[in-house]
Amino acid sequence: MEFPHIIGTGTVPERLKQYYEDYLHEYLIMIGGGSAYTSRLGGSTESNASFPVLGHIDLTDGFHRSDKGSFTWILTPEEERTKSYKGIFTEGEIYRILGYPYKGGHSFYPAKVLEGGLGNPFLEGLMEEFNRPVTMHSELFGELKLNKRYGVFYGKFNWLGTEIEVSFNTDEDDDAGCLAHLEEFCRDAERRDKEIREYAADELTYLANDWRDDDHLDEEITEEDFARRIVISNVEMSSEGDWYVWFEDGDMFAGHSVRVHGEAMGPPSYASMEG
Repeated sequence: MEFPHIIGTGTVPERLKQYYEDYLHEYLIMIGGGSAYTSRLGGSTESNASFPVLGHIDLTDGFHRSDKGSFTWILTPEEERTKSYKGIFTEGEIYRILGYPYKGGHSFYPAKVLEGGLGNPFLEGLMEEFNRPVTMHSELFGELKLNKRYGVFYGKFNWLGTEIEVSFNTDEDDDAGCLAHLEEFCRDAERRDKEIREYAADELTYLANDWRDDDHLDEEITEEDFARRIVISNVEMSSEGDWYVWFEDGDMFAGHSVRVHGEAMGPPSYASMEG
């Protein structure tokens, strides 16, 4: 990419000007800490691109931000058509940009990339800290590792002879509570497995047979067949005890997943085909 590079239109859209100052600041930013994505908000026909940052330095007023955040801009039709916005920033790189300060805090609306591939001890330290492994010990699961990109602690567990992934979101207020619920849930694997399979079969066997008809297969799938064929792969937990169990579909939904949900460590309350 050649510098300087205009981001979006290089100016704040009229409908957003009330949120941003009308003057530019110069920033150093460290790209990282999450995933870039696009979205449409509030029924708008315009697409927004958002990029994660581990921190930034406002070179105009000297402010140093050391927590994860993001910045967003509205894509031009050309950026959206060509997907060129994907190539503007690279994770782990430091850029010098111009942006309009956000009136409510230390964020900005980006306008122009001036330089890339820069060095800065403060921002490089944030990336070093982000890359440092974080673990949590469990008596049942052993070492759980933190995926900092998605904010999830994850590990492995032998669920009735099948190795599965177990996880919980570290953005919860109580990591210890999440872990305690997850351990309790998995210690009860034999009862839970039967209960969840029977519930999923009761809710989704009809749908599996609809898919069977679409594929012109003759043999009808029974609830017993459904419960036997799905293969457990993941258990996810929240601090409130809300849980999700994921299954591989047993070739009934062309490779889609089966997800079963329950609340507050209670019985299953919802099942769906996902993906």
